[in-house]
Amino acid sequence: MEGLTEADPRAVGEFRIRARLGAGGMGQVFLATSPGGRMVAVKVIHPELARDSEFVRRFRGEVEAARRVSGMYTAPVVAAGVEERPPWLATAFVPGPSLADIVSRYGPLPVPALWRLAAGLADALRAIHAAGLVHRDLKPANVLLASDGPRVIDFGISRAVTDSRLTATGAIIGTPSFMSPEQVEGNAAGPPSDVFSLGSVLAFAASGVSPFSPGPSGSSASVLYRVVHGSPELGAVPGEVRELIQACLAKEAAWRPDLGQVAARCAAAAEYLGMSPVAFWPPEVARVIEAQQAALAAEVEALPVSAGWPRTGPSRRGSPDPTGAWAPAWASGQTSPSALPASAGTGMNVSRRNLLIGAGAGSAIVAGGVVAWVVSARSPAHTPRGTGYEATRARSPVGAGAGETGPGSIAWAFTTGDEILSNPCVGDGVVYVGSKDNYLYAVNAATGKQTWKSRQGWVSAAPQVVNGMVCVATVTGEFSAIRATTGKVAWRRQTGTPAVFKPDWAVDGGAVILQSTTQPLTVYDAVTGSKGSTTFGSPGQFAGGAIGTANGVLYAVEESSALFAVRIATATTLWQRYVSSNESGFFTSIVIIDGAIYITDDSGTLYSLNAANGNSNWTYQAGASQLSTPVAADGIVYVTDDSGILHAITTAGGKRVWTRQTVSSGEIGPAFHRGRLYVSTGLAVQALDARTGKTVWSRTPRNTGAFVSTPAVANGLVFIGSTNDNLYAIRA
Repeated sequence: MEGLTEADPRAVGEFRIRARLGAGGMGQVFLATSPGGRMVAVKVIHPELARDSEFVRRFRGEVEAARRVSGMYTAPVVAAGVEERPPWLATAFVPGPSLADIVSRYGPLPVPALWRLAAGLADALRAIHAAGLVHRDLKPANVLLASDGPRVIDFGISRAVTDSRLTATGAIIGTPSFMSPEQVEGNAAGPPSDVFSLGSVLAFAASGVSPFSPGPSGSSASVLYRVVHGSPELGAVPGEVRELIQACLAKEAAWRPDLGQVAARCAAAAEYLGMSPVAFWPPEVARVIEAQQAALAAEVEALPVSAGWPRTGPSRRGSPDPTGAWAPAWASGQTSPSALPASAGTGMNVSRRNLLIGAGAGSAIVAGGVVAWVVSARSPAHTPRGTGYEATRARSPVGAGAGETGPGSIAWAFTTGDEILSNPCVGDGVVYVGSKDNYLYAVNAATGKQTWKSRQGWVSAAPQVVNGMVCVATVTGEFSAIRATTGKVAWRRQTGTPAVFKPDWAVDGGAVILQSTTQPLTVYDAVTGSKGSTTFGSPGQFAGGAIGTANGVLYAVEESSALFAVRIATATTLWQRYVSSNESGFFTSIVIIDGAIYITDDSGTLYSLNAANGNSNWTYQAGASQLSTPVAADGIVYVTDDSGILHAITTAGGKRVWTRQTVSSGEIGPAFHRGRLYVSTGLAVQALDARTGKTVWSRTPRNTGAFVSTPAVANGLVFIGSTNDNLYAIRA
C-alpha cells in the first residue's frame, strides 16, 4: 500500500480514494471508502483501453453479468462507472489469506479441508457460470480462505479483455500452470475450462505444487505444452481426492464432471469425515486463517494515524502474539510457533500480499478486519474540489516526468515497431533490447538514437556483450552472436532450449557456453563461433537445469538436483553436490556472486551454496513457483517471487530483512545500483533503498503502457521497456 501521487484521482464516482494498492493488466487499483465508510477496492481502467469502443462494450456487459453473481463464495461487484472516462469498477473487501499464501507457508491442506475447499469452489463457479460468465483465471492466488469458506475473486471482466488490444500487448488471459488445454490452444473456453482449472487448483492445495510443473526447459512454454499434451503429476496428491482431480483434468472438455455433482459429492465426503456444518474448516486450518487475520489486524492498527482522523475500534496494542498459541498441525516440519516465518516487530510476516490479494481484473482484497483507519495515514485530510477522475487529472501535467531533470524524470524515449517485452542490456554506451516485432534494437544510451536493428525473432532474455559481440537467444531456441559495431550476425546456432526472460547460456571470458537438447554443454569462441576442444555432460543433460560461470569454473545443475563444478579449460570435475534432498525439480537460474552460488527452482526456493566446495549455506522459501534471477550486493540478496513480492535476504544466514510488493510476475526482478534497487510495479518505475525497501522515488508517467521487464541501470539512467512500444531512459 502506497500514498497517492499527484497524478492519482482523489475521488471516483461516490468513492473517496485513500491509497494506492497496485496495478494490473487492466488498470490501477485504489483503496477507497463509500459515503457510509464501507471499504472497497476501485479499479480505474487504463486510458488506452478506455479509448477502445469494443472493449467498453464488452466491459459493460461483463460488469452487468458480474453484478448478478451470488456473493456466498465470491467477492461481489458493488458499483461501476462503465460510461465514465476512464471506466471504473468497485468490489467488496473480503477477509482471509489466499490459498497460495496458506499452502506456500504451511504446506498442503489436510483431506477434510480439501473436500470443503472443493465443494466451496464448485459452488462459486456454478454461481459465476449461472450469470453467463467464465472465470478464465482460477488459480490459488485468486482463492481466498475466509473463516466461513473460500471466496473466488478476479472474475467477471476477463472476457472484456479478450480480443481487445490488451491481449495483443502481451497480457495473457490465464496463468500457464492453471490454464485449460482449450485456453492454451486459443479455442473457445466455456464453463468446462474452469473445471479443468479447478482440478489444477485442488492438486496444488493437496500437494503444494501445480500438476503441470515446467518441462525440461523450465519455461512457461514447456508448462503450456504439458497442459495440452502431458499427464498431470499427481503422485503427492492423497488417494482420497485423486480421482476427483483426475476427472477435472480430462483433456476433453466433455469428459469433465458436472460442478453440481462435484459440490454434492465433496460436501458428502466432508460430512462423512465428521466435519461440523457450523464450522466450515477443520480446527487446525481455522486457527491458521484466524491467526493470519489477527496478525494483519495488529500490523494495520500499528500504522500511524493522520491528524484529524481518529482511530476507531478497540486497540490491539499489548495483545498476545497471534502465532504463540497454535501451530499448523498438518504442516510437515512446522510443529512449533518458532518454525513460523517471522519479521521484525510482529510474530508473523505480514506482507503487502496479505493486504492486497488478487488485485487483478476484478477485485482487490484486504485480509484482516481492522482496516478503517489505515487510509487516513496514507491520504490527505481534504478532498480536492470537483469530483471524479477528470477533476484530479486536470491538475497534473500530461506526461508527468517529461521536461523535468530530477530523479524519476524521463531522459528520452525510443520507439520500436512493437511492444517491448524483453529485459534490456547496456554495454559500451549502447542499450540492446528486443521488441515483439522480432527485431533486436541497438540504441545510443546517452541520446536515445538508434544505432542499428537486427531481425532475430522474439527476444525476452537480456542480451550480453562479449568481446564486441552481442549474444542473444530467442524464445524458440536460437542463439546468435551479432557484431556490436554493425548489427550483422557473425554466427548462429540452434539449441532447442527456449530463453524466456533468462538466458540459457553462460559467459566465460571471451567464450560462451551453450545449453542444447541435442549436444553436451559446448564452449564456443564468442567472436568466431568455433567450438572449443572440451565439452561436458551428455546431450540435453542440463536442459531442465541452469548453468553459470565464475573464475574459469562452470557450475551446472541438472534436473535430478545434481550440481557440478567443472574447470572449463580442461573439463575436469572439481566437485559434485545435490542441491536439494528430494533430487527432483526444475532449476530456473544460477548466478555466482562473491563466492556464493545462488540457485532458484520451480518451487519458489532460493538455495545458497559455497562456490569453493558446494556445501550448503542456507535455503530460503520465497514463493510458490517462479522466481527472478537473484542479485546480491552489500550482504543482501534480492529475488522476486511469482506473486511479485520482492524479498531481501541476508547473504550470511539466509534471513529475511524485508519484503515488498512490486510486479505480479516472478520473471521480472530488480536491478541494483549504488545502494538502490530499481523495480517495475507495472505502471510505475520505483527506486527503493536497498537496505530498508523504502521508496526513494516513484514515477508513473502518463501514456507509457505497462513496464514488463527487469530494468538495467548504467551512467545514471534506468532503462526499461514498455508495452506502448517504447524503450525509456529514466534518470536514477
